[in-house]
Amino acid sequence: MKIAIWGAGRFGSYIGGKLIEKHTIICYIDNNAENIENVLGIMVVSPDEYMENYAQKADIVLIAVLDYNEVYEQICRMGIDGVGIIDRLVYRCRLEITDDILRDPNIVFQSDYAGKKYRMKKLETNVVDFCNLNCKGCSHFSNLFPHGAEVGYESFEKDIIHLSRDVFIGHFDLLGGEAFLSERLADYIICLRRYMPKTTITIVSNGTLIPRQSSELLSCIRKNQVLVSITEYPPTSKLRSEIISTLEKAGVMYEFRKVAETFGKNIDLTGENDPYKAQTECRESRCRFLRNGKIYKCPFSALGGYFFDHYNIPLHFEEGVDIYDESIDLKQALSSLDSKPIELCRYCGKEERFAWSVSSKPESVEWIVSS
Repeated sequence: MKIAIWGAGRFGSYIGGKLIEKHTIICYIDNNAENIENVLGIMVVSPDEYMENYAQKADIVLIAVLDYNEVYEQICRMGIDGVGIIDRLVYRCRLEITDDILRDPNIVFQSDYAGKKYRMKKLETNVVDFCNLNCKGCSHFSNLFPHGAEVGYESFEKDIIHLSRDVFIGHFDLLGGEAFLSERLADYIICLRRYMPKTTITIVSNGTLIPRQSSELLSCIRKNQVLVSITEYPPTSKLRSEIISTLEKAGVMYEFRKVAETFGKNIDLTGENDPYKAQTECRESRCRFLRNGKIYKCPFSALGGYFFDHYNIPLHFEEGVDIYDESIDLKQALSSLDSKPIELCRYCGKEERFAWSVSSKPESVEWIVSS
């Protein structure tokens, strides 16, 4: 097969090294081609030069960049067909690529979401709302929720089956609270992999409970190619070697995110903030959140109602997209979540940072900024 690889960085170089023996790599494509002479001895060309001199020679174009969204949109505008997006896990976890590239589970081609009404880059959900760390100022309000309260797997399964008919989701994060506190975590994984076979699944965790997980759950995570993404808090650091040993022994893919030394708060009860500015500065601007049949712009819009009720704050917002509402254009509604702020954005002010700590008896000021 004749292949062009978009991305002349380390990711692209790794992919080229995996493919070069069995396929012909006709060129690398990169928007910064003038500063890169070659990769693996293969010429690097600009998008314009590719269209002029190479497009007719390539069977497929593989995108090998970590943040592919802008590149994919650029390719679509150029009218290039036969495009495959390589999952970042292939590079980060040094996975192999199957001989039959078109059927590789870690490469998403345009045909994989043909007929879908909408393509989402990322979606996430809580599998439990409570946590074992009780971080001060938790953006999911996990230290407010009662321990032992499960979110409701049945609703999740129903939502995933429904979404899989019309929406292609590139990445799906399972989180909390602490995801490993869910008694049905394996069911969430199996459901996602069954109905969304080419979606990248990630468990986001503080990691502290991993050493005590059963071999059955770890095997389920490995078999379904789920990445365990560990946010390293101070208690996590103390268990780091034990966590790594457990995951590597089980053959589970994992990554450590940077040490979380600080948290932030930004709830401004005045409601006088510029919503467009708030959206631009939001650290959760790409975190679309699924909960009980609705997709929300961010975790705050999905979970904030619990915070307001807990502290008797007279605010209430219902701004999620009902995925079962046949009276709306689902594609247009989900696109609007990406492009436009919601009313709740007016209540997101300038973030104030503070040192990470535990708060088992939280007060509202741990989330609310001074006005």
